[in-house]
Amino acid sequence: MTALVTDHMLAEVLEAAGITDAVAGPDALASPSYLALESRSVFGMRDGQRVFMKVMHPEMRGGFDLAAAMALATAAGDAGAGPCVVWSEGAAIAMQAVNGGPARHSTLQDAAFMRAAMGSLKRLHGCPALAGRFDPYAQIEAMTDLPEDAPWIFALLDSIREPLMAAPTVPCRNDGSSSNLMTNGLLVDYDRAGMNDPMYDVGALLAEMTDFEEDMRPAFAAYGGTEADFARARLWSIVDDVLHGLWARGHGKTSVRRAVEWLKYSEWRLMRARMQLSHPQFELKARTIRGTA
Repeated sequence: MTALVTDHMLAEVLEAAGITDAVAGPDALASPSYLALESRSVFGMRDGQRVFMKVMHPEMRGGFDLAAAMALATAAGDAGAGPCVVWSEGAAIAMQAVNGGPARHSTLQDAAFMRAAMGSLKRLHGCPALAGRFDPYAQIEAMTDLPEDAPWIFALLDSIREPLMAAPTVPCRNDGSSSNLMTNGLLVDYDRAGMNDPMYDVGALLAEMTDFEEDMRPAFAAYGGTEADFARARLWSIVDDVLHGLWARGHGKTSVRRAVEWLKYSEWRLMRARMQLSHPQFELKARTIRGTA
């Protein structure tokens, strides 16, 4: 099978979904924002309404639970956390197009946007349970292209593994990229869907909104939680940075799309993780989630 979705493959999916008047979606972009890396997408018309459809590239499908992704995307639409899904099959999904497009970094700290995005997360986390657990630690351990300081990174992540993984789980999207947030606060892209600690989603989103914890507090308050929950959210964001950093680093070696800045994106995520792992607050947060602070 070809590594990327070809014109012929896309045409077959469009016909199966009953989508006409297709116009190409965004091109793949790793830096400065994570956008359209896994899939080829189009905007089109279906039954008189404008829709957005994406088809995951064959080279990107390893490691994703597509059945869970489609199930959570559908549930999120029903719950008002994301756009309504109108069709899905295999690695393809079509949903109602959202006016306004994806959020930009300039809007992420807007108070109304923060409340809307956290409200969407709250509704998502109330969706019916999924069959499988999303285990970021297992995914990190499966990575083979590692930086020189990987033993140091892994040792610190392992020191917080038990209390993080022991938290109660809910359906999560496990993705905080701003390109997967709409300007009205709705959530899109559930490729990493699985049961997980809700603070994983909260932490990944907070880290995308701002670098400063003081500025994260209003958004966290909009979701709600204890100081221990906030500590878990911040620690999960480090795990998420390492996961995405190593994931992009690996695809920089294997992807046929050589023009995509995989390594630049990888180094940014790993740099942010290293900064947090080196910060004095890391140990305080680790003690907080263990109940020994």
